[in-house]
Order: sequence, then C-alpha cells, then structure tokens
Amino acid sequence: MPTLPLTPDQLLTTTRSVRKRLDLTRDVPIDLVRECLEVALQAPSGSNRQGWHWMVITDENSRRVIGNYYRQAVASLPEVIGLRRDAVRR
Repeated sequence: MPTLPLTPDQLLTTTRSVRKRLDLTRDVPIDLVRECLEVALQAPSGSNRQGWHWMVITDENSRRVIGNYYRQAVASLPEVIGLRRDAVRR
C-alpha cells in the first residue's frame, strides 16, 4: 500500500477514506507526533474548556496494556450509563 506524503495539517484534516489508506504499521517520528499535537491543540473545545489530556506511548507492551484497559472500560460503558445490553446497537 503506498504511503501518502501528507503534512500534519493535511493528515489531521483529511477525510476518512484517505486515512484508511495510511500505513499504520510504520513508525511515526516523535517530531511529527509533537507537530500533530500542536495542531490538535488549536481545535475548539466546548466553552473553551480545553480539558484534553495527551499520552504518547512509544513502548509496544505499554500500549498493549493501556489499550486493554480502554477496551474493558468501553465494554462496560452500557452498564455504567444504565443501558440494557440488548438495547445497545453493535
């Protein structure tokens, strides 16, 4: 699959169909990650609260462990907000 020569601005503002063609197995230089975060910080937030938090995890094992925590949290979300499991669309 060919990679696309996108700037951080283009990458963050491009369409989903283009993002589907990105090579997600390739390492991303940390400078590019920082530049993307700087662009993302310019995004508006509700009431200008700017309550975002960023984690850049470069260790593969740590990413796997953190990913598992997020998957568990999302899986339990219907119970947390009081939805019946059979009422949740998949």
